[in-house]
Amino acid sequence: MFTNRNTNRTEPAAETATATKEQAHTGDTVRRRALLTGAVASVAGAAVVASASDAAAATTGGPGDWYNVKDYGATGNGTTDDTAAVQSALDAAKPTGGTVYFPAGKYRVLPTATAPALTVPGNNIRLVGAGNKASTLVKDGDGILLRISGAGSDPTGATHRRYCTVESLGFNGNGRTGLVLELYYNDNTVVRDVYITSNLDTCIDGVELWDSRFVNLTVESSTGTAAAARPNMWLRNASAASGWGSSTDNTNQVHLTGCRFEAFGTGAVWITAGAITTNNPNGIHLTDCKFETSQMITGPHLKVDTSSKHVHARDIYCYAGNFGSGGSIQNIITWAGTASSLENVLIANGSVATINSAVTVYAGKGSTAVLRNVIGLYGTAPAGAHVYFEPNADPGDYRIENTYSNNGAQFSGTVPGSNAPNPPLRMVNGPVSDASFKRTPADGTLAVDTANRRLYVRIGGTWQWTALNS
Repeated sequence: MFTNRNTNRTEPAAETATATKEQAHTGDTVRRRALLTGAVASVAGAAVVASASDAAAATTGGPGDWYNVKDYGATGNGTTDDTAAVQSALDAAKPTGGTVYFPAGKYRVLPTATAPALTVPGNNIRLVGAGNKASTLVKDGDGILLRISGAGSDPTGATHRRYCTVESLGFNGNGRTGLVLELYYNDNTVVRDVYITSNLDTCIDGVELWDSRFVNLTVESSTGTAAAARPNMWLRNASAASGWGSSTDNTNQVHLTGCRFEAFGTGAVWITAGAITTNNPNGIHLTDCKFETSQMITGPHLKVDTSSKHVHARDIYCYAGNFGSGGSIQNIITWAGTASSLENVLIANGSVATINSAVTVYAGKGSTAVLRNVIGLYGTAPAGAHVYFEPNADPGDYRIENTYSNNGAQFSGTVPGSNAPNPPLRMVNGPVSDASFKRTPADGTLAVDTANRRLYVRIGGTWQWTALNS
């Protein structure tokens, strides 16, 4: 059984999944998963997301599909227990969906050890505030703040919580443990312009999460402990995965765009297996995101494990500034996903030796690992190297292009004997040496001496050449 560490809520065991093969290829599944695209989620997001200014107009006497939490008794004064009042507004939206609006204020809510503070009880429900620093839900006890989860695993999504949105809201973990957002058995969720702070645990946990978008999400000052590492955001599979659909995964087409994670101690975003190691995350995209901390305890900042596939991260900034209590040097990015790519990345630190290796990379048999334009800008050199190759008896393919650092060793570890990292073929007007490159190249690098018509290859730190045919 897979039990959420923060609550007594238990996911069903793998053997309890009863969906049939026929179910896996009917209705919504065919529409949703045939080509593994995010088109459905994009259309759904555009359809259900209105502006916060529209929400501000939803006061007493508004249309029936708008539910102002103050009409249900919420005070937003930061001291009164608003749990029941806010839940009443959410429950009112259950039959047909609608917008639950939070005017500016601080709404104190209380979870318990066995139940979240708030639960979204139906589909097509939007939670909208007056701004992510103006309208804040404050957690005043350990446990889950907001649950947006379905009843259980299902290949058609019939038991999922669907088409829900959280927008222009703030969440304050108030130094408590437990999740901020639980997203289990869920699809077509949009989280936009949301601010999360001060949670001493994982903030967002996505399990069997399909076709969802996180846009302009900020998570600050939220961390686990060294003894119980908790990344700010965790995307993983469910223990009840049954391998339906063409991709045999169950968390897929999740996009993070323009998101910011700061002042974390135990990792920012992890994309990994859950209770089992099959049917893992697929089609995860991170674009224009920032991972910056001076509170490092454990790591890494960004982790993609070997069971995940088609994970693509680009335009990423990582900074490892200093340590939290009990912290030590860490790898910053662990990159091991199948058929995945990491590109246009800047990794930096300051005057403190915080980095072991900036990127550890692994490509299994039949896989390809791509690193392109992954640059290290180090005030203090890594203890290891800019890029470390994980040991692998039967490596896959590596494509390492324009990847280097300004300080310390460039590459280390078990550099593959075949498909070794190569930049684009360099043309040199004369004999090739390390001096032909601005930075020391890796073994396996090829270059052409155009003056003498020779092909050079770097082997064991020296350059060997052979004449080219006329």
